[in-house]
Formats: sequence, structure tokens, C-alpha cells
Amino acid sequence: MRVYDDYEQMLRVWDVEEIKKLANKRVYYQINQWAEKELDELWTKERADTASFGENTGFYVGMETIRGWYTTLPSGTGCYTAHPITTAVVELAGDGQAARGLWTCIGQETVPGKAMWLLGKVAMDFVRENGAWKIWHVVEANDISSEAGTNYSEGDPYWEPETDPVVAAFGEPTIKALTHDPNFNWWDNYPAPPQPYETFTEDESYGPEGFKGTYNKGLEVKQGGNYI
Repeated sequence: MRVYDDYEQMLRVWDVEEIKKLANKRVYYQINQWAEKELDELWTKERADTASFGENTGFYVGMETIRGWYTTLPSGTGCYTAHPITTAVVELAGDGQAARGLWTCIGQETVPGKAMWLLGKVAMDFVRENGAWKIWHVVEANDISSEAGTNYSEGDPYWEPETDPVVAAFGEPTIKALTHDPNFNWWDNYPAPPQPYETFTEDESYGPEGFKGTYNKGLEVKQGGNYI
């Protein structure tokens, strides 16, 4: 385990604050409908081929592929998307060249005629490029989608991806995989909180290579002790 002197510790604290600022800036870019600006200014350039954006049903891989989906999401008059993030847990790699962060999100997406509440987790890998921090991998794992103005307790208690508007909006990702099944109430623990690490490795990332499958003891959907 590394031991850091006071100056190194100060720099690491500064890096964590810069990473939090970057993650928060992304929220404001989303609110302003600046999808192109977000991808151009906040995301990696040097690792564009391995950048990824994941949700419950898979990953888009590569900046151009991400751009092709991300910039076609609803925007314009009457559309308002806000995914504020909180409860930050950020781990800076021992070598100081990468970082991982996890947040919770209580957000909303509104288009003319429909408004949705969304709850879940947002995880990100960050990489240092030319002295600045950039977003490398994002996972938005959605736990609840509920139409505003409806009684959530009267709806189906089970997640049905076939009728989930978030799944429909995600489209056909590069890599299809059930990364998070909300029916298990986070029993699958994905994306998992970041742990201390020395240097970036693909199999410990929030990219598709780091996805290990669910941790549900082999249970199928709607089985287990958490169900009524």
C-alpha cells in the first residue's frame, strides 16, 4: 500500500474534487440539452475506441457509437431531462492516472405529454488526459421508472423491460447484457461501489469488460426472499 506525503495527499484531495466537479458539470450539460458539447468537452479523446455508456440492458462502445445514440435522444421545446447526482463515493487510483465514482440519482425526464421519475445509480470511470480529468465509462443503472402523477403503489411491482420506456429509449446497444435487474432490489450489486485500487484494469472497470454478471445466487426473475 502506498504512503503519500502531505503534498501528495493534498494533490489527491484536489483531484477528487475536480472529478466531482466534472461529474456535476455533466448534469448541467444534460439539463441544457448539450449532448454534443458534453461528448466533445467532458469525455475522453485518447481512449475514444474504448469509451462506453451502459444502462440496464447493455453498453454502447466507442465515442462515435455513443454519439450516434446519445445525440438522438428527445430534445427541444417541451423536453427537460435532469439527472442530479448525490452521495458521491470517488476512489482515485494509487497511481493517480484513473478514478472511479458512484452516485445515486433521483431524476426526471419530461417530453410533451409525458413526465417520468427515475431512480437509480450512476457510475463512472475517469482518466487523466493532458493534466485534465475526462469521462471514460458511464453506467446509468435505473431502478425505478414511474410516470409523474400516477400512484406507484398501484402499478406492477416487477420490472418488465419489454414495457420500460427507459429500455426503449436505450435502443440497440453494441453489447447486449442484463447488467442490472431491478427486481432484485440491488441484490446484483451493480454497479458496485468503487474499492481502493492501484491502477486501471479493464476487468475492474465500469466498462463492459468489468461487468461480471449478476450476483443473485442463480435465482430467476421474481424469485427470492425479497418478493411478496
